[in-house]
Amino acid sequence: MNSDVQVQLNPPLNLPRLPHFRGAFHLARLTFYAIAFICVLPSPAVSQIFICKDGAGRTITSDHPTPECADRAMRELSNAGLLRREIPAPLNAEQKHQLQLQEEKHRIAAAALEEQHQQDKALMARYRSENDITASRRYYLALSQDMIKRDQASIVEAEGQLKAAQADAEFYKNKKLPAPVQWKIDDAQQALVGSKTSLSEHQQEAAGINAKFDETLTRYRTLSLDQANSSNR
Repeated sequence: MNSDVQVQLNPPLNLPRLPHFRGAFHLARLTFYAIAFICVLPSPAVSQIFICKDGAGRTITSDHPTPECADRAMRELSNAGLLRREIPAPLNAEQKHQLQLQEEKHRIAAAALEEQHQQDKALMARYRSENDITASRRYYLALSQDMIKRDQASIVEAEGQLKAAQADAEFYKNKKLPAPVQWKIDDAQQALVGSKTSLSEHQQEAAGINAKFDETLTRYRTLSLDQANSSNR
């Protein structure tokens, strides 16, 4: 059965009976008694009240937080019974962990937002127009295309060397190849594989350059539009 713990806020007052005065000449003496009476009044014993329900569902009322309320939600009331604040229950271990995860998520989001802001600032400082972006794209693509052409030439050369080495090997059919001939074949095959791998990487690099400048152009247009809208406000 639930029970409430009651707190007696103020003790009963046994106030002294004031003497009865007659006449205006007793006004000063009456004022003195009034002031003395006010001074001896006791101050409120409780300035706030804390209320919670314990594990058994009982209402705990006290003028200070009690151990029974340590892990419970509480209400703080004034001595007049008015609600001052709601005090939530302390977080448990899982709730603290989730709060830390949420705070870390917010921190990462804020850091990403700041990084984006810095990147946008750098982008607008670097390019004055879309033509600047187009010119920069062409420059880096030209460098990549030079590497692609070099790889293609290396492939043609390696294929020629391999073909020549294989022609030399025709003289040794059904015989063990001499070491120098085998080395030529191995070297040509390795050169061919290496050149093809390099060509693939540089082709991917060129695709990445195009994708990066497509993204840059899109972002530049967005920022330019935002600046124009801000200027028109």
